[in-house]
Amino acid sequence: MSIIDLKNALVKDTVSRGSVFVSEPAQVRSGRKNDFAVGQFCDKNVQVDFKIWDEVTFLPLIKNGPGVYDTEVVGSEYNDQKYLTVRSIQPSTSGYTKADFLDAIPDFMLEANWRDVFSDLKQLGLSDTCMQLINSTIEDPSLDSRFKTEGAAIRHHDNKIGGLFHHTTKMLRLLATIIQNNPELSASIDLLTYGIVVHDIGKVFEYDNLTVSDTWYASHRIRGIELLASLKDAIISAFDEPFYRQVQSIIAEHHGEYGDRPNTVAAAIVHYIDLLESQVTGIIQMQQAPGNEERLLTRDWGYLRPLKLSE
Repeated sequence: MSIIDLKNALVKDTVSRGSVFVSEPAQVRSGRKNDFAVGQFCDKNVQVDFKIWDEVTFLPLIKNGPGVYDTEVVGSEYNDQKYLTVRSIQPSTSGYTKADFLDAIPDFMLEANWRDVFSDLKQLGLSDTCMQLINSTIEDPSLDSRFKTEGAAIRHHDNKIGGLFHHTTKMLRLLATIIQNNPELSASIDLLTYGIVVHDIGKVFEYDNLTVSDTWYASHRIRGIELLASLKDAIISAFDEPFYRQVQSIIAEHHGEYGDRPNTVAAAIVHYIDLLESQVTGIIQMQQAPGNEERLLTRDWGYLRPLKLSE
């Protein structure tokens, strides 16, 4: 049994059989007559919505959770939205693992971008003390070297191996530009840089190789604060307690109106940078998804006409 080509499978009325990967738990919803399940199949950088209309069919998926499955699907469409209708689905016996389905950002690109952005930040005034603290933080044994390999999300943006590292680097690039445009912020470059590096670091514990971890219910903000507490003495030794408390604020409040409201200017700035980077990356990935060649449906503005993108 081969891996299903999700793009080809989306063609209306096309029947496909093979293996698929489900990266997060399917959701059961109430319909007019019966419950049904919805979710996404993922393969490299392709994500496709699926629906299962029969409870007997979706029970194995609900019972076993994320993983590799063998399935039969048919391409479907409703209100111009393409999806796959699942006719059957069972845990896979094909021998595939989730590693066969995951997309990855090349290590050399991640490392080169990281070096480049810190070269820029140092020219803008980033201290050696902060750089040393950053290195010791991301190399902390509790992270098991996963800061550079975990995804930034399961869906939406940078949901790839190395995505968390990539998302963080892109935010630091935006920070460098913002400081160039607003040089008065250079007095707080250490705080803003360190805050961006650790703002999502708890995702190392919330996720497990682009699927939810067993303790997903303790969010990355909670786990990030927990990690920060273990580094409290080192952070205060390098800077001071107000610096440590400001970083706590950044981790806890960087979701803005979607979480605890920011109580510091630093948390507000990191929130704005995070929102811009994640939303732009997310809408580009959405446009690149199959079925969105002519128009794409967004939560905030309905249908949008796609933008020309480089290959």
